[in-house]
Amino acid sequence: MSRSLNPHEKSLRKQWLVISIIAILAWPLITLGFMTFISRHEHIPAGIYWVYFVVALLTVLVFYLLYRCAYVKPGIRFLTFVLIVGPLLKLKATIDALKVGHDHVTLIALIANLGFYVWWYYLSLKLRQMNKKIG
Repeated sequence: MSRSLNPHEKSLRKQWLVISIIAILAWPLITLGFMTFISRHEHIPAGIYWVYFVVALLTVLVFYLLYRCAYVKPGIRFLTFVLIVGPLLKLKATIDALKVGHDHVTLIALIANLGFYVWWYYLSLKLRQMNKKIG
C-alpha cells in the first residue's frame, strides 16, 4: 500500500467485510435453510434445491474473489466488474421473485435483502475509491 489509511477508511473497510459476509455469504445459506424448513410442510421440487446449492457455491466463490481481490489486495478490477454486473443480476432476481408472488414474510425478507445489498453497494463504491487511491 502506497499510503496508510486513516481510521475512518479502516472502519469503512471493516464494515464492507462484515456486510459482504452477511449480504453475499450468509444470505444464500439462510435461504437454503428456510427452503429445508419449508420443504417439511410443503412440496418443493428437488431441482430447486440444486439451483440454490449451486447459487450458494457461486456466492462463496464470488465472496472469496472479492475478499482476495478487493480487500486483502486493494484492487479495483473485479470489484468494478461486480459493481456493474451485480445490480443487473439483483434486478433480475428481484423481478423474478416478485412475479412468483409470496407471503408477507418472504416479501419482508426480500426487502431486507435489498437493504443489505444497497448498503453493501455503497460500501463497495467507497472501497473501490479507497483502493484506487492506494493502488
